[in-house]
Amino acid sequence: MLIAALICVAAGFSPPVGGLKAAATRSQDLTAAAEELLRVEKKIAASNDRVGSFLYGDVLSLLDEAIDHDSSNLHARALAGEVLLLRSNQGDGTYDICYLLDSRDEAEYVLKHGGGPADTVIAHNVIRAIQLIPPEAIPDRPSSCERDEEQRHGTQTRSS
Repeated sequence: MLIAALICVAAGFSPPVGGLKAAATRSQDLTAAAEELLRVEKKIAASNDRVGSFLYGDVLSLLDEAIDHDSSNLHARALAGEVLLLRSNQGDGTYDICYLLDSRDEAEYVLKHGGGPADTVIAHNVIRAIQLIPPEAIPDRPSSCERDEEQRHGTQTRSS
């Protein structure tokens, strides 16, 4: 165990304090905070259409952090799919293809890995909403997105 810890430190990785259970708990706490913040930001967006471009980045950062702590947190992934879909809307009738692709990826991940009933509904709704966007509302091509596995939704670099 000591050797494994030394190898992790030498490689620049630090195991979560308290192990996997603590990481899963931290991930759930971050997801709960993101979910609460998302509710508030949706209310703000509903009352003021000019602030849309400023919203949801903090929610997405919390969800990214939750997924970094526990990649099997399907609730965080379902919410991330929803938030990415919200972020894709440019407010001028067009959608950002990169956010749409990330949104679809998160929703498909939840469906593929057997998310719970509420997460499955979120994932299906995300995919359905994406399918309803007219092609002319997505001006860029998928090739315009940098698909770097070290990046998480363009918000931060993963450490592992």
